[in-house]
Order: sequence, then structure tokens, then C-alpha cells
Amino acid sequence: LFLLCSAILETESLLCQRAMRLNVLASLVAAAPFQLVAHLSHKNPEILEELFWNVSSPGNPEYLRFRTTEEIAAVVGSAESEIEEVKKWLVTKGADPSSLRLSPLRDSITADFDGLALGWEQLAKKPAAVEFVHRRDFRSSSMPEAKSPARDKPNEFYTISNMKKAYGIPEKLLASNDKTLQMVWGPGTFGFDETELSFHKLEQCPLLNVSRVVFDTPNHGKAGGDNFGEGNLDAKMIASFGLNVRTLVSNTNASASTEEGEGFGQALLDFVTEVATRDTLPQVLSMSLGSLGAYACDTLCSEAVKKGFTMEKCRSYLQDQRQVCMFLSQSQTDRINSAFKVLGTRGVTLFGASGDGGSHFSFGSFEGGDIADALNTISCDINMPVYPTASPYVVSVGGTMWSGDSSNPVTWAGFGGGSGGGFSWQFAAPVHQKEAVAGYLNATTGLPPQSSYNAAGRAYPDVSAIGVQGTSQSCPIMAGIFSLLMDHRLNQGLPPLGFVAPRIWQVASQYPGEAFQDVTEGNTKTSCSTGFPATKGWDPNTGWGRPIWAGMLKHFGSDAASEIVV
Repeated sequence: LFLLCSAILETESLLCQRAMRLNVLASLVAAAPFQLVAHLSHKNPEILEELFWNVSSPGNPEYLRFRTTEEIAAVVGSAESEIEEVKKWLVTKGADPSSLRLSPLRDSITADFDGLALGWEQLAKKPAAVEFVHRRDFRSSSMPEAKSPARDKPNEFYTISNMKKAYGIPEKLLASNDKTLQMVWGPGTFGFDETELSFHKLEQCPLLNVSRVVFDTPNHGKAGGDNFGEGNLDAKMIASFGLNVRTLVSNTNASASTEEGEGFGQALLDFVTEVATRDTLPQVLSMSLGSLGAYACDTLCSEAVKKGFTMEKCRSYLQDQRQVCMFLSQSQTDRINSAFKVLGTRGVTLFGASGDGGSHFSFGSFEGGDIADALNTISCDINMPVYPTASPYVVSVGGTMWSGDSSNPVTWAGFGGGSGGGFSWQFAAPVHQKEAVAGYLNATTGLPPQSSYNAAGRAYPDVSAIGVQGTSQSCPIMAGIFSLLMDHRLNQGLPPLGFVAPRIWQVASQYPGEAFQDVTEGNTKTSCSTGFPATKGWDPNTGWGRPIWAGMLKHFGSDAASEIVV
């Protein structure tokens, strides 16, 4: 079984120490073969940025004219001289010369090692072209033994049938184009149980084709882990709403360090850089997992230090929490964003769950003594965005629930938290957001103090769907709905939609109430005293609202209704 255990090498000593703690000590795996992946700095980042927005922005002459791997490699790939220098460097460290493999994007080199112990200090002095290094180990995971999964009890209120009726989606609408492909991803114990999916088909979704839901790696997850439950939910929702679409359930890293701590960020980085080079890509990729972003976690601990706690105590406490701080650094999320841009430029639509802690937490408030109390105070005083949903290159999906019946959607709240939303501190708002966000901030009363959030940051979520099991439910629902739209487009000879957020904002603002039903009740404050209130139009609770199938088909299923020329 091939498992990925990755370690990032940063110039900052603290980050390097934290990275090394994520992995099994080198002495424990010295006798086992492993791989090193040298990721090379992208060339021409400003050109990649421009390309991404050109192919993603309605009205641009390049809109939906996606690029091939070779065309992107010509932009971001390293020079031949740099590649040769890195190959020689890897060989001097003990790599098998015959194993050296250059990625199709010319932005990484993978090398096999025979198990000779290799200290991380030997890699500190790396060629200038190398941005960071990952280590992949062939080893057994420390996950607990698999148990038979407990079956979810069907929710008699929020059934697949009732949700589709609420959105106006025909229950018997099936995808028919074999080229339509959707994917869900997660590391650690992430996976799904075919028996559980079969029961779901029997009880809620009789047209679900279980044979169309498959794994794309040898890692099939393990029952009992948090991420296995996430994977089951993801598979059920995306396959139920993207009926008959070929569905890939992907777990590219089953090591224990990726389940709840900083190993997750490394697993995501390695996954998105690899999947971006595949010949066959999904039109839709749903990511339900995430945590507070690196900037938010840095802020939490910087503020905790001001309250008398040490940086080490704060970071150690956060790593003991479930999926709260799972990224090593802001530079790591920047590189993940680069891979997101490559995927979007190739035509993939990325969806990310907006989080379950409102505008303050990853999930709910902290517990466990003085440090928890201090972090709760800090979190309530400052907007704490989550990632990857707050990336400007991801479609962020919030959560709704019903008040009374399905005709009255409100912002989802539950489990001590609620639908995530707010403004990024790290990433600026893209152009397509600015007018609507300014309208929200200027017209809305009861906002948090201006110093507590970045009004110029990427605003999220973009849209929402049912999230009574958290936004890990709403994200694959929305992804599945867009898969049906992709299938409709492919059957008409139209290209996929790629990064669809600019078009969502254009349609929602120009044709209000046609493609998305506004949700005007809710607040992101959760257990805190302040939050962002829901209101008419876009807001940081549910974005532009929940799906209206007829309007979505009109405005996204073809390019005529919105006067879009492709």
C-alpha cells in the first residue's frame, strides 16, 4: 500500500521544526524506500493569474477557452538548466538516477530513494529553483483497525427527494454523457462504504448508480475516523445530486498526520499539484474538509502571546484540537492557490465547504482551561476565515436549513456553530465581488466592528445548499448540481464552466431570484456577541442563496441567456 507522508522544508526554523514533527522520525523509516518531490518555483505567476481570470470572466474574449497542460507548462515551468541542476542535486542526496520524473507542468521532480537515512539538514541547502520538498514514505498508517461503519439514520425531513423538490430539480434527471466526471477528495481515513451507499440508494435515491462511484487510488479509507464519515457523506450527496455522473472518491494520503493536524495542508498541496497534471480531469471537484487558514491561526497565537501565553503552548494546543489549524504557513496556502489556478485554467470547477463555525471558528468554541478561554475571546473579537473555502479561486458553499417547511430557507446553525462566512485577511477580494460586497457593507446595520474584519478581503460564501449535517453536506450537494449542468453543456457541445464564481455573481446580481433564492435570515455570530447578519442580496451567511434549478439551467446550462459569447 502506497501512503504519502509529506514534509515541507521552510526557511523559517520554527516552521521547519513543526514540519518535521508531522512525520515519522527519519530513523523509523530509514530502512524503507521513500520518495522526495522537489517542487519548483512557478515562473511568471502574474501571467498565470491573468490567464486564470481571462478564462473565468464572462465578457472576456478568452472566456472558457481553457488551456492544456503543455500551454500552462510553457508559462509556469522551469528552464531546462534549472531542471538539470535539481536532478543532479537529488542524485547527490542518494536518489536513483533512473527514477527521476519531471511533472508535465515542469514544476516538480520526483525521485526514488532506496531507504538510506537522509537527514532533513542535508536538504536545507537546496537549489534556488526549489521552493519546497515533500517526502513520501511507503509505510503503514497508524490509523486504528477498521470497524464496520454505523449506518446513518435517514432524516425523514431532509430527504434527497424533499431537497430536490425544494430546488425544483426533477427526481429522475440523470446525466447521460460519459465524459462528465465529478470528484470528492480527502486524506487520512477518508473513503466510503459501498454497502452504506447501497442502503442510501434503497432508502432515499433509487436511481443512484452505485457502480458509477469508485476510488481512484488504493486508499479506501477506514471506518471509525472522522474523515471516513466525511467521505461517506460526500459520496452520498454528490452522487445523489449528480445522478449517474461518474464519481471519483480520492484519498491520496492515508497517513494519520493528515486527519486533523498540519499534515492535512501538505496532503492537499501534494494532491492539487498532482491532479492538475492529469490527462483526464473532473469538471467538478468538491472539497468538504478544511480548517482555519494559516493567517487566522497565526493571528490567534500572536494575540494569545499578548495575553501571556507562549507561542509554543498556543500552537501545541491548536494541534490537539480537531481540524482547527491544518496548514503550515501562509506560503503553503499561496502555493496551493497556484495549483487551484492551474486547475481553473484547465477547466475544473472547485467547490469548498464554508466551514461550520460562523465567522469566528472552524467548528465551535474552544474548551480546556485558560488557553481555551483566551482563544475564545480572541476568536470572538476577530473574524477568523477558513481555508480552502476563502481562497479567491474556489467557489465557497455555505449551509441552509428550513424554518417551518422547505419554502422558507434560513442560515444553517447547529452543533454549537453555523454556516461559515466572512472576509479573508490574506486574499484580496476579486473584482466581481466588489460592488455587491460594498452594497452589503454600506446598507447593513448590526455589523461587527470594522477593525475585526478585512472589508477589502475575499468575501465568502458564494452560494449555499442544505447543510443540516454541516457545510460538508452542502458543498457536495452544490457540486453535484453543477455536474448536471456540466453534463447538459457537454451534450450541447459546450465547454465546462471552469471557475464559475464570476458568472454566479454576474447572474445573481443581474437576474435576482432567477437562479438563486435569497436567504435573508441568520447571523454568523454563533456563540459570540457579534457576527454578520443575513440580508437581502449577497451576505456572508449564505452568499447569493440556494439553487433554483430552472434558473440555473437557463443561465449556466447554455451561454445564450446571459448574452455570453464563447
